[in-house]
Amino acid sequence: MKKFSKYDNTTVRITSKYGDTFTGACQWFPWEYGWSEFGVKEEGLQIGEYILFDKDILEIELLRNEACIPVRDWPEAKEEIAEWFHERWHIPLEAYKESIRDCLGKETGIPQWYVVVHGSKIIAGCGVIENDFHERKDLTPNVCALYVDEEYRNQGIAGFLLQYVCDDMSAMGVDTLYLLTDHTGYYEKYGWEFLCMVRDSDGEPSRMYVHQAKTGRQADTVRKQI
Repeated sequence: MKKFSKYDNTTVRITSKYGDTFTGACQWFPWEYGWSEFGVKEEGLQIGEYILFDKDILEIELLRNEACIPVRDWPEAKEEIAEWFHERWHIPLEAYKESIRDCLGKETGIPQWYVVVHGSKIIAGCGVIENDFHERKDLTPNVCALYVDEEYRNQGIAGFLLQYVCDDMSAMGVDTLYLLTDHTGYYEKYGWEFLCMVRDSDGEPSRMYVHQAKTGRQADTVRKQI
């Protein structure tokens, strides 16, 4: 009865017996979960708002062993997630708690927070906020606090997370994102472009990157505004 449990908190593509295809983060439910009240005694897989049972599924393709989850959809883990970011960046815990509370249930708008889960463990995450403590208030919103736990690095997880965030924000109508970093040659691998130098909250120069969704506009359009 647990042949689908291995897909819990992974990213899959499911083809149904009716020809439909569903792609995204997957959550597994055992048959005991409560479907019996609807006359269903099968385990199920959920992708977004869709739930598919064994009788519905033709094929499952495992795309990644991890799943990217918007924190707005995971309110029961808000304390654990805030602690996770605090332990890695040493920003006051209450600052993360407040920002994460602000994103819960918020289907559009800023802030937004995201985590990558492997099994039941948070292994990576980042946020999208108005300004990542720099002088250019016009360069907004900003991807911030990107972190991948060391044992999971060099496995494509950062790129996986960044692409998910860019796609999710684009679906909300936010096609242009900015990111402040001291890295050179890293974010270019994931479709980001160096934009300009800006000063951070300490007055030190940092590199500002920009990412635009593929909607026909190019980063040059943004660069002309600098």
